Amino acid sequence: MQEVDSFVRMPNAKNKEFWNNKRIEHLRELALTGRSAYLWEDHSDSFRILDRLAFSNIDPLESNKNFLSNRDDVSLINEISSLTTLAYGRIKLSAPLYLGDMSFGALSGIPNIALARASDATGVINGTGEGGLHPDVAACKQITVQWASGRFGVDIDVLKTGQGIVIKVGQGAKPGIGGHLPGSKVTGPISRARRIPVGKDAVSPAPHHDIYSIEDLGQRIWALKEATGKPVFVKVGCTNYVPYIASGIASMGADGIIIDGAGAGTGAAPAVVRDNVGLPIDLAVSWVDRILTQQNLRQGFSVIAAGTVSNAEDTAKLLALGADCVSTGTATLVGLGCLMVHKCHIGFCPALLTNKLVDNPTKVLSLDKSVEWTSNLIYGWIEEFKWILKELNLKSASELVGRRDLLRGHNMNDETGAVLGVKIDNSEKTLIGKSPSQSFVQDDNYWTSILQSELRELSGSAGRSPGEAVITSMGSISAPFVDTPRSVCDWLRVDGAQVTRPSIDPYREEIETCSYLASGQIRLSSPIFFGRLFEKGIIRDIFSEVAYSLGLLFDSQNLSLQNNTFNSSLIIDHSEFINNPTSNISSITINYNEIDLLDQLIETNVPVFVRLPSKEKIIDNVKSLLDNNISGFIIDWDMNNDETTIDLAIITSEIDKLLRNTQIDNTPARSKLNLLVEGSRVRGAADIFKLIGLGADAVGISKSALISLNYDPDKNDKFDRDKAHEKLEYFILGLQKELKLLAGAAGISSIQNSLTGNRELFRSLDLDPEIRQRLDIKPGGAP
Repeated sequence: MQEVDSFVRMPNAKNKEFWNNKRIEHLRELALTGRSAYLWEDHSDSFRILDRLAFSNIDPLESNKNFLSNRDDVSLINEISSLTTLAYGRIKLSAPLYLGDMSFGALSGIPNIALARASDATGVINGTGEGGLHPDVAACKQITVQWASGRFGVDIDVLKTGQGIVIKVGQGAKPGIGGHLPGSKVTGPISRARRIPVGKDAVSPAPHHDIYSIEDLGQRIWALKEATGKPVFVKVGCTNYVPYIASGIASMGADGIIIDGAGAGTGAAPAVVRDNVGLPIDLAVSWVDRILTQQNLRQGFSVIAAGTVSNAEDTAKLLALGADCVSTGTATLVGLGCLMVHKCHIGFCPALLTNKLVDNPTKVLSLDKSVEWTSNLIYGWIEEFKWILKELNLKSASELVGRRDLLRGHNMNDETGAVLGVKIDNSEKTLIGKSPSQSFVQDDNYWTSILQSELRELSGSAGRSPGEAVITSMGSISAPFVDTPRSVCDWLRVDGAQVTRPSIDPYREEIETCSYLASGQIRLSSPIFFGRLFEKGIIRDIFSEVAYSLGLLFDSQNLSLQNNTFNSSLIIDHSEFINNPTSNISSITINYNEIDLLDQLIETNVPVFVRLPSKEKIIDNVKSLLDNNISGFIIDWDMNNDETTIDLAIITSEIDKLLRNTQIDNTPARSKLNLLVEGSRVRGAADIFKLIGLGADAVGISKSALISLNYDPDKNDKFDRDKAHEKLEYFILGLQKELKLLAGAAGISSIQNSLTGNRELFRSLDLDPEIRQRLDIKPGGAP
């Protein structure tokens, strides 16, 4: 067996990463030397809001130069204190640094031990996660143990170990759903630690089944305190109401809160949840601090900020926003050699950090070297933090907490500045992050390689789990934190239910996805239909067959309607219906500019939908169509598409609001008329979920389905019809499961009854205020 005691060379990243080579090289330098490297990262290519904050009296570029000339003279920072106290003074740390909660099972044992021993050596603290307690970790003092919904491996002896207890209600990578350890990683040692069967997925319940309210949480807090005598923290994902959640947690007697922001790492999570649910930590900390202060709950109560905390600079900014301490997990793994391949859930980690435990491994990570690297990382981090305090003319870490007056926001709108509680500075600043473009993205750059890969995994064209939600690991690299936003939906985040209301467990509880249209005449098994295809040939027949078999609709064109078994799943153009008036089709469409032909269709008793282009000018025309005997509207992004076409999210919201505010026979028009949305730019479950939240009853997909099949129109004659049919069914089943995951995370048990037009479930991230107001969605982070 070989002991690995050196880093693997970093490969060139295929996609834009938050944990890019620059950040990784910085952390590796700290891990190798134990000394500070530099103070301020170059954020010029970053979209993260925290990277667009800067300390007003510091020029980052000049400060780095001055630091490098003085770095070896540590006497300059000897009088600066990084000492930190948590839990009303009961826990004392050498620095405001908590090594994030990572379980035995998600990690492969040696990293768990290394983090705990390094915490003992350096005086910071390490969270052990929800996977039971490794005996070598239990021997360490500077740890917290976790009380999570699965209660894996937890008993009174475990709870009495270490400095405190963390009640895990949620986490940043997947707020509203439970933890997940794939069965392939549940080997003998993990089985014994967690007390679960070998080879079976360990999926924690979404809620604690004894915590369905803030009062229930209070009972658990005091029960654990009385049983153990330890301080109790509550860990939550960063969601819409986190300032009030923090207030409730403090009022119920907890000693602190760990707020885990979006982008945080994870050993396994559904990609659709990781990339779309929850808010970044930088938007939450300020209001949490302000609300607790306003309610006289702040003194002594600890606020720990987590999620994409990558260095001492992030630490300083988050403390200035209002945190007492930061939590970092991924950065410590980077310091142990993580290569950021996002495959932790598979169990074959090239850095030997998250590989599954087997009896006779050929390679293992050196424990001694791992403790050394982690200890060095912490020492270097603390040294850089002290230099930053010196630059700010502060003598201690505690003096920085809540000093938002020292920060300025750059390249962000005034609304975001108000959420952060900082002034906006429009002057140029070196090394500062930029605001993502809000301009139209051409089709060639719209369908990213990651997105295409995930679509193919859903269908079974790639991967090994067709029809299942795509599972991934580590932190999100999605828009608008890391990647470029490609549609308005990318600026919107879904709420995760926790404490204020229970989440619905999508793995164990039924979530209703059926959607009824045309006053109940049409029933869809899911709020999904197939939009118009511009490809010809056999592919259209496959779409109509799958729509029929799965209880969906297909907005078809030029299909043979004679004696077609699948007609009842078709939406056809009025001209085709007039030629086949007895074809038993589901519904008819008529273009908005051909509405004078509607009288020919009314007597058929077939639901009629008016097709609208996704254009600004059409919004005012909708009112003139409301008195006609129609079932609703289809907003079609591909109809007359040109430079005047606007984003589907905007027009969906505008028409939904118009219908809600307009009366037909003293009844809101929206209660009588359905709103369907379709287009070649609808990418997957996240877009579908968000468009429904903005007012759609059902959403049509087209190009995304073709991509999932690896469809090539030039090879239409060689297309395997049976395989394509099977893959398309898997694709829809996978989308349905992803919709259920999003709904469960948001606390929704019925998509049509609870999601349609429910904008309160969403928040925007630094979105243009004019667009945000048109969507009628609140800015993220605001209480």
